[in-house]
Parts: sequence; structure tokens; C-alpha cells
Amino acid sequence: MTPRYISASGRDYLSEQIRDVPTFRALLRAVECRLFEEAGALPEPVLDLGCGDGHYATVAFDQPLTVGIDPDGAMVRQAKARGAYHHAIVASATEMPFADGYFNSVVANCVVEHIPDIEAVLRETARVLRPGGRFVFGVPSENFADMLLGVTTLQRLGLPALAERYGDWFNDHAQHFHTDSVAVWQARLEQYGFEMTHTEPYIDERAHQIFDVLHYVSVPQLLTHKLTGRWRVLPNPLADRFFDKLLRPYYEQAPPERGACHFFHAVRR
Repeated sequence: MTPRYISASGRDYLSEQIRDVPTFRALLRAVECRLFEEAGALPEPVLDLGCGDGHYATVAFDQPLTVGIDPDGAMVRQAKARGAYHHAIVASATEMPFADGYFNSVVANCVVEHIPDIEAVLRETARVLRPGGRFVFGVPSENFADMLLGVTTLQRLGLPALAERYGDWFNDHAQHFHTDSVAVWQARLEQYGFEMTHTEPYIDERAHQIFDVLHYVSVPQLLTHKLTGRWRVLPNPLADRFFDKLLRPYYEQAPPERGACHFFHAVRR
């Protein structure tokens, strides 16, 4: 692996995410934090599509974003409590309550793949962005299922049908409606008045296989969250050090040629 700087700001996003989110999600979110940092300044006002509970925005961005929207009222209340946004609103990305050209920037982190009507999302995003406005987002790629450890293992065992079923099950469980190539996304963006200006793959096959395994390792954290609303009740520095050592090489590696996810920059024409 070719080492890569952690972040221009010197922040160690990986350690922060290991402490705060379920283990399977830590590497993915840490890399995405760095990618948003590398995207540079986002002209205000900024809209966050699918803001969830606001945790990600508080880590990825130094200051509260202008507006966050999410269809889940409970999540929006948590985002408000965190102070992640100047305004957190219950709203759908397919029908936004904003005037045409209201925003200079829109961000979406692992959100739009979960929305069946992607055309409506892109149409509305284009509508609320001013000409020249930026749309920066990350999504799973066309390689997402094929790079899972369950899929690659079953393929090596000569069980392609079971491998396909595992990949389909994983995407269904994750509620992924869109796991598409750069070419597909470029065509979509152009259709709705965007120019793609940058694309970067992230999470290589080995890292993605670890991501797959960590879903099962993280089951106790998921149960804790259901019971308490928190991912952990007590600090666990020993586990934190173990997972940091496991994941750090993949956090610091250069962008892979082929990734389980794509990160895009686009500009509203």
C-alpha cells in the first residue's frame, strides 16, 4: 500500500470514528470525512441531503452546515440537539421545500443510493442549486456486492449462484437501490444539468472484505444501540487500539484503481 496523508488539517478521522460509530462503519466514514475535506471549501448556503442524526456532519465539517434535511423526524431532532446545522428540517430529497437556486452547495454522504426515485432527487438537487453550485456526494459502486468477502469466497468455492444471492441479500439488507458505475452516474448528472468534475474510487477489495466481516463482529454494538440509543455504554480502549491497527493501513492507502464506492464532485451548469 502507498501511504497517504491522514488529512490536510491533521485530524485523525479514523480514531474519531472508531470511538463514535459501529466498528463496521468506522473506516468507511473516516475515508469519507477525508474526501469531503479534500473537496475544499463549500460555498454557503450548504444543504446536506439525508442528514440523519447529524453525527457525520459534526465530524466531517468544522462548522455547522446551513441546512440538513431528513425524512425521519426522530433523526432530525437528534441533529438539532447536536447543533450540526443552523436549520434541521423534516423533508424528502425528492420534494424539497426550498426556492429555486437557494443553495450554493449540496452534499450527500451515502444517502442517494437509498432513495428509489433517483431521478427526482437529481431533478430537485439541480433545482435548488444556483448555476455554478457544487454537488459533492459519495455512493456505493457497481463493485460493491462483488467485492464482499462472502461473495468472493463463494465464487472461489465454485458457487456462483450462492455468491450472487449473498450480494443481493447484502444490498437488500442495506437498502441499496443504486450501485452504479461512473458512466451511469455521469449520464444521470448530465441529464439533470450537472457537469461531473471529479470522481474518485475508495475502499479497495481487501478493505471491503473487512467491512463485510465487521458487520457480524458489530452485532453486539447494534443490540446496544437498540437498547440504549448509544453504540457503546463504556469506553473500550483495548478494542479501539485493535481496530485502529487493523484498519489504519486502509485508511492511509492511496486511492485504489477499483473501489467499492465512488466519490463525485459535480457542478450545476
